[in-house]
Amino acid sequence: MPTRWLIMLLLLGPWSWTAVAAQDMEVMVEPEPGSVTSTRAAMKGDRIVLRGASEAVRVRLKLPEQLGQGPWRLWLDRDMVEELRIESGGESTPSRNFFLPEPTEPLFPAGFTFGLPDGAQQADVYLVARSSAPITLRPQLRAHAETAQVQQRLVALVSAIYASLGVLALVALSLYLAVRDHAYLALLAFTASALAFLLAANGHLYAVPGLRVAGQWGVQGVWALMLMCAAASVWLAQRYAELRVHAPRLQHVGGSMVAVLLLLAAMCLLDQAWWPGPMRWLSAASWVGAGIYGIAAAGVAVRMRLWNSLPILLLVGLLVLAAGLRELAAHGIGPDNFWTRYGYQVALTAYAFLLTMGLIGRIARVRAERDHERMARGDSERRLQREAARTTLVVDLQQQLRDLPPGDMEWTAFKLVFERLRPLLELEAAALIANGFHGLDLLLAEPPSSKSRYGALLESRQAMLKDLANAQSSLQLQFDGDSGSDRDRDDAAEGGAGVDAQSWHAVVPLPMRPPAWGVLLLRRRDGREFSHEDLTLASAFGRLAVVHADEAMMAANLRRSAELDSMTGALNRRTIDLWLARSFSEAHRNAKPLSVLFADLDHFKAINDTYGHACGDACLRHVSAVLRRELEPSDLLGRYGGEEFLLLLPGRDADAARRLGERVRAAVERAVLDWNGAQIRLTVSIGVAPRLPDEHAPAAAVERADKALYAAKRAGRNQVCVAPAKFS
Repeated sequence: MPTRWLIMLLLLGPWSWTAVAAQDMEVMVEPEPGSVTSTRAAMKGDRIVLRGASEAVRVRLKLPEQLGQGPWRLWLDRDMVEELRIESGGESTPSRNFFLPEPTEPLFPAGFTFGLPDGAQQADVYLVARSSAPITLRPQLRAHAETAQVQQRLVALVSAIYASLGVLALVALSLYLAVRDHAYLALLAFTASALAFLLAANGHLYAVPGLRVAGQWGVQGVWALMLMCAAASVWLAQRYAELRVHAPRLQHVGGSMVAVLLLLAAMCLLDQAWWPGPMRWLSAASWVGAGIYGIAAAGVAVRMRLWNSLPILLLVGLLVLAAGLRELAAHGIGPDNFWTRYGYQVALTAYAFLLTMGLIGRIARVRAERDHERMARGDSERRLQREAARTTLVVDLQQQLRDLPPGDMEWTAFKLVFERLRPLLELEAAALIANGFHGLDLLLAEPPSSKSRYGALLESRQAMLKDLANAQSSLQLQFDGDSGSDRDRDDAAEGGAGVDAQSWHAVVPLPMRPPAWGVLLLRRRDGREFSHEDLTLASAFGRLAVVHADEAMMAANLRRSAELDSMTGALNRRTIDLWLARSFSEAHRNAKPLSVLFADLDHFKAINDTYGHACGDACLRHVSAVLRRELEPSDLLGRYGGEEFLLLLPGRDADAARRLGERVRAAVERAVLDWNGAQIRLTVSIGVAPRLPDEHAPAAAVERADKALYAAKRAGRNQVCVAPAKFS
C-alpha cells in the first residue's frame, strides 16, 4: 500500500470514530398557524427547513409523552441562525445567535442546547428560529450525559481538522520560504483560507478573542470566506497542474475565475439588504465552479503523470460530491447526518493534505531546474575554469586538512580558498573574519600586510558584520574609513565620481553553525562590482571550506575518541602500545632516557565486591584524573588493562621516574572519593622500569616494570618499586 494512502487512513480513522450516531429521541415539529409560509420555511417530519428570510419562524415541538429518566436537553446542530430560542408557558429562553456566541460557551461549541422546563411534555413548547441562510434544523432530545459525549466527539473532530490545516499552512509557509516557488504560496493561501472558512462555517471563529468582530457580517462573512477559499483552490490547481505550460486556455479561465471569486467575496461584505438572496446562489454556484475547475486541473495533472495526481483527482471529486450533499441537506433534500454536515470538511482537509504531498514531491525537480539555470549563466569556458578550480580546492582541502591539528585546519582551509578565488575574481585583498568557529576567533588576511586594516574594521564593525553573517545573503558594501559610514552600492551610485571604487567589498556570509558566525570580505583590483555569479562562486568556495573544516574536525575527534579509553579518558591499550614502540625507537636513536611506570589500584576487587561495579568504575576515573594532574605535557597516560595504568615518561631516567612515582602515589593516597556518602580512600602500587641503553623495543622494559609492580604489591602495597636491570 502506498505511503500516502496509509497516512490518509491514519488521518481518517480518528475522524470516523466521531461519526458514531448518538441515541436521541425523535421530536416531531408542526408549524404555528400564520407563522410559517412556504417562502420562509417548510416542515419535513422532524426537520425544519428555513429558506433564508429576515422574519423569524415559530414552530411547535411535539415532545414524547414519556421522557424517562432525565435531565433531558433539547439539542440542535450548530447552524447559521441569527435567532434561536425556546418558548413555553409564556416564558422564553435567552435567544442564541450563531454569530454572537455566549461568553459561557466553550471555545468550540458543537451545537445549541436548551434545558426543558418541568412538565414540558404536557405543555406547548415552541421553537423560534431566524436565519438569513438556507438551513435545516433537526431538534433532538438527548440525556445530559449523552449531550456532553456528542460535544466531546465533535470537538475532537473539528480540533483535528483545524490542527491539520494549521500544520499544513505552516508547512506551506516553510516550503515557500525555502524554495520561493509560488506553488507553495498558493498552498499557503488555500490552507489558511480553508481554515478560516471552516472556523466560520462551524461558528468557532466568532468565539476566538479578537475575532468576534467578524460576526457583524453574519452569513455574508461566511460566504466571503468560502469564496476566498474557492479562489485559492483555483490558484492552487493552476500551480499544481502547471497549467501555464500544459493547458494555457484552462490557465486563462482560472485567472478569470480567481478575479471574479475575489470580487464576489468583496461584495459579500457590503451591507446591502437585497444582497443576501442573490449571493446565496452565486456563492453555491461559485463553489461548484471551483470544484469543476479543480477536477479539470487534476485531470490535466493525471494526463501529465504528475506525482500523486490520481488520488488528488479522486479526492477533489469526492469533495465536490460532499459539498453538494451538504448544500442539498441545508435545503432539506436528502439525509441530514454526520457525513452530510462534516463530510466536506474531512474531504477538504484530506484534499489539502494530498496537495501538500504532491507539491513536496516537486521540490527536488524545482531545485534541479534552478541549479541548471544557475549553471547555464556565463560562457562554457569560464564555467569549466571555475569548476576545475572547485575540484582542485576540494582535493586540496581533503588532503591538507586530513592530518592538521585543530587550530591549524581552520585558517589553512580559508588560505586555500583565497588562493583559488584570487585569480578567478581578480582580487586585490581578501579576509576571513570568524567568531567562535570551532571555538576559535579568526582573522586571516591576504596579503598579510592588510591584516591591521581588517582588524580595525572588525573592531569598529563587529556587530554589523555579525548581522550580515546571520542574514546569510551575500551583498556589497563600502567601508568608508574617513567618515566611518557604510553604504550599499545603490546609495553610493548617487554620489557619482566621489566614490572610492577600491573601498568596495563583497561580504559573503559563511554557513557556520550558530552561535559561530563568519564572513569573507573580498575586494577587486579595479573596483568593479561583483556579479551574482561571482558572489555565488565565493559563497560556494566558502561553504566548501566550512564543510571540509567541519569534517576534518569531526575526523580528528573521531580519531581521538578511537585512541582513548571510553571510561577513564586515558589512552587505550592499542594506542599506548603504538606510543611505546615509537617512543622507544626514538629514544634509542637519539640516546635519550625513557622510563615506563605501571600503577595498579590496590584492593580493587574488594571495592567492587563491597560497593559494586559502578563504584569501581568511578574509582578508575578518579585515579585517572589524579594521575593526569601529576604528569607533564610530554608524558603519556594509558589504561593498560583492568585497574592497571601505564605511564610513558620520555626524557626521565630511573631516579626522575621514581620521584614522579612517589608523587603520584602520594597524590592518590591524599585524594578521597565520595561515593554515596561513603569516603573511600584509594592507594596504588607502582612499578618503575627505565629503558636500558641497548633497548630499542619496549617489551623488556614493560616486563620489568610489571615485575616491579608485583614486587611493590608483595611489599605491602601503596609502594613504589624500581626494577633492577635484571631480576634475580
